[in-house]
Amino acid sequence: MASMSEQNPIRIFASHGWERDDDYARLFEYLESANNFFYKAVSEPDGLEGEGVAPKRTAILEQMKDAEILVVFPGLWERHRDWATFILQAAKAHDLPVLLLEHFGPMDLDPALKAAASEVVSWNSREISDALRRQARHEDTTRMDVIEFDL
Repeated sequence: MASMSEQNPIRIFASHGWERDDDYARLFEYLESANNFFYKAVSEPDGLEGEGVAPKRTAILEQMKDAEILVVFPGLWERHRDWATFILQAAKAHDLPVLLLEHFGPMDLDPALKAAASEVVSWNSREISDALRRQARHEDTTRMDVIEFDL
């Protein structure tokens, strides 16, 4: 697969419970601040409020067919476990890697949710963008941290 570029962005399905909650918005804020990271959001949480279960499931499957990776938020798992379970099952059926973001704050992750993830990362734009590259495109960022010491 070709490496990520502006012409070939990583296609991300961010999990949602049919709303743009704080985690959903925060993910894309973090990705916007990442240097040289290009993505396309293929998930669309708006538009099906009040619809039944079948149209929502169809919409999720339709959105996910173009995705390269699923990003899951633990808050969705806690508030809408049925939807989160369906989204995880759909990702597995589409053979998508699953990136799980930790809680935005000090809370433990549900072991069942953690087990479904290909990788778990904290809320850090560099960690998130690197994990997306690794999981979606199998790219190694080979970044090195430089730590300076005063002697």
